[in-house]
Parts: sequence; structure tokens; C-alpha cells
Amino acid sequence: MKKLLYLLVLSVLASCSSNKYAAHFQNVKPYEPVYPETKAAPVVTESTIRPAIQPEELTASTQVVPVVTESTPTVEVRKTYMQMTKAERKELRQNLKAAIKASMKAKKASPESSQNVSAMDKDLKLAAIFGAVGVVALIIGGDVFWIIGGIAMIIGVVFFVKWLVRQ
Repeated sequence: MKKLLYLLVLSVLASCSSNKYAAHFQNVKPYEPVYPETKAAPVVTESTIRPAIQPEELTASTQVVPVVTESTPTVEVRKTYMQMTKAERKELRQNLKAAIKASMKAKKASPESSQNVSAMDKDLKLAAIFGAVGVVALIIGGDVFWIIGGIAMIIGVVFFVKWLVRQ
């Protein structure tokens, strides 16, 4: 019986021990409505209505003819890093370093980041303490310690569920 109990406790401890990045859940933003607020119906004027299509002007063809538009692209062609001169590369690196430093300062200054780094929640601490006491009492064995261990495990589970509900 004790070997089975030791094996059970060992398997529970092994399954719960993983690195802190194993289950990373993204922070949930506060409630945002799914649908945007309803707005008044747009006013329909004669300029927004398309003119009727004249069936006589429509033509069909069996040939594949590409449609060519006469607009020139206004997209600026960017140089790759290897095509830049030394001065341009140096300026780019300085700009990138400045942008990274500014974003790190903003991240450190935000109150959200200081709350995320804080220690464990009170209910989670109590759940861990009662769970550890319960496991140790069950390992020690004996009628009294099994009862104490069972009660401590139940209390630990209650605190853990309270912590999960608030998350």
C-alpha cells in the first residue's frame, strides 16, 4: 500500500514540475464589445447610387486579354541592409538602438509590468502551503497523519480553485 502511495505522490510531483514557460497564457484585455456601436443609417444621395448598367454596352469575349491600367506605382523601393552605405548602416543601427531603448523604458515604467513581476497571489501561496503539508503528512503515514494530510489537501484544492476562478 505504501509503495503505491509513494508512487502516486511521486507521479503527482513529477507531473507538476515543469519550467515556468510550459503553460504561458496571454493576458486577457478588459471586456471589449464584440459588435461596434450601431450608427445611424448612411444617407443615400444621387451621387452614391451607381448608374444603371446599359445591357447594350456589355460585351463578352472568348479571348483572355489582360487588363492594363495606366497608373504608376508610388511605392518607394527600399534598400536592403547590404545595399546601404556604411554611413546609412550606422545611422540605421543607431535609430534601432534608440527605438529599442525607448520601448524598454516605456515597458519598465508601465504599472502593468510591475504587477506581473510581483510575487505569487495570496490564495496560490496558501494552496501551495496546504498542498505541501498534505503531501508530507500522507508520506509520513499513520492513521492520524493520513487524516491530517487529506484535510490539508482538500483545503489546498479549495484555495487553488479560488485562485483559478479569479484568473
